[in-house]
Amino acid sequence: MYLQKLMNEHNMTRAELCKTSGVPDSTLRDILTGKVRLDRCKSGTLLRIANALETTTDSILEHFLAECPESYDSRCNDSDPTYLHDNNSLLDFYVLVDLIVQGRAVIPDTDMIRFILSEDLVEKMFSVAHYREGLFLVGLVDYLTRKHGLPKNPRFDVYRKYALDYPVYSLDTLHEYDDTFALEEAKELAEDFAIPELGAYNIFMTEEDIA
Repeated sequence: MYLQKLMNEHNMTRAELCKTSGVPDSTLRDILTGKVRLDRCKSGTLLRIANALETTTDSILEHFLAECPESYDSRCNDSDPTYLHDNNSLLDFYVLVDLIVQGRAVIPDTDMIRFILSEDLVEKMFSVAHYREGLFLVGLVDYLTRKHGLPKNPRFDVYRKYALDYPVYSLDTLHEYDDTFALEEAKELAEDFAIPELGAYNIFMTEEDIA
C-alpha cells in the first residue's frame, strides 16, 4: 500500500503519523486496514496526511486508485452507500438530538436502546421520510451497543446501506463563527472526531455533542 510505503520511507509509525498530521489514530487505522477508502476521506484529512508525509493529495489518490483493484477487491465497486435526501426542516433533527441528550441524562444507555427499539422509532422516521432522524437513531443505537459491549442488532441492516446526501453537524460546531474559514475548520474537526457510527451516515457529532 502506497501510504504504508511512504510511512516506511519516513521511518514513521502510525502513532507518529497521528501526532505529526493531527489525524486521529482511529481514522488512520481504518485507512491503513482498508476499512475506510482514501478516496472517501475528507479533503482536510487527506491534506494533513499528505503534508505530514511530504507529498500531495493527488499523488496519494493516484496511487490508491492504481492499487485499488488488487488491494481492495469488491470494496472498490459495491461498498458505496445509497444517498438519501431529506427535505424536512433541520429543526426537527435538532429537536430529536436535544431529546436524546435529555433522555441520556436520566436513563441508562441500555434503556435508551430498548426504548428506540420498542417504539419502532427508526421505522417510523423512515416511513415519513425523516431520514436525518432515522439514520441518527440507527447510528446512536449502534454506538451505544458498541460502547456497552453488546452484539450489533441485525434489525437495522436494511438501513445501514444508506447515508445522507448532505452532511449534518451539531449546533455547537455551527455556532458563532465569524468567517467561512473558521466554520470550515470547525467542520473538518467535527468530521475527524465524530462518532464513527454517526459519521458513516454523514452525521458528524462527537460523544460530547450527544452527552
